[in-house]
Amino acid sequence: MNANKKEIPYVMKDHEKVQENEYGQFIGVPVSHPLPTHFLADTLYGKYATLHVLSSATMSEDQLKQVWQCVNGEIDRSCWTYLPYSGFENAAELQTALENNFNFKNSIHYLVEANHAIVGWVGLLNQRSADHVIEIGNVYFSHQLKQSTASTEVIYLLLKACFEQGFRRVEWKCDDLNLPSKRAALRFGFHYEGTFRQDRITKGRNRNTAWFSILDQEWPELEKAYLAWLRADNFDQNGQQKMRLRDVL
Repeated sequence: MNANKKEIPYVMKDHEKVQENEYGQFIGVPVSHPLPTHFLADTLYGKYATLHVLSSATMSEDQLKQVWQCVNGEIDRSCWTYLPYSGFENAAELQTALENNFNFKNSIHYLVEANHAIVGWVGLLNQRSADHVIEIGNVYFSHQLKQSTASTEVIYLLLKACFEQGFRRVEWKCDDLNLPSKRAALRFGFHYEGTFRQDRITKGRNRNTAWFSILDQEWPELEKAYLAWLRADNFDQNGQQKMRLRDVL
């Protein structure tokens, strides 16, 4: 062992802290702000992306036209394999799905704008207000948005909004066979927590679900990493990143 090497003291995380009750049992520590947290949706602005709250009252004909162009321009239907729907035959069918929040109960969806066009959507799902938990899901990043600076900023904007509004935990769940989604979760800073076997039946098939999360205590350092990655000087004149997000997490 290197005698000159300094050991970094371990700092217990909030979710690991316990206390003993009057019966000698270990229990979790009290939450500082236990009142329910309800997500208040509003337009989210970034440098590379803008998130517009999706509703039948606010969605314009132009937005619908733009997002339909993305959907209709996909080279095949592989982008729908792990989503609960199998694509859309026409703009009217897509409009119905958008106006009904894809039949996700108590969800909030955003249309994603990048380069002055709507190029996808993303949802905040399964809000458990009393527990301060919410999930990022139903992600459709079109061929125009995948693996772009804007797509990473979309996740940053959602995480920032959730934690600023008092959520303690943001989840990411996906089919365990969806390798791109699992890689994305880790790249975005989520922690893998395990796989729920035979979690649900989707499109008549078995689905094992991989669970990931970010906790509020982890967000301050993670936000610094996002902001460092999103800096203009991290990209060359062709828009290519100089430093990967994983390098600063």
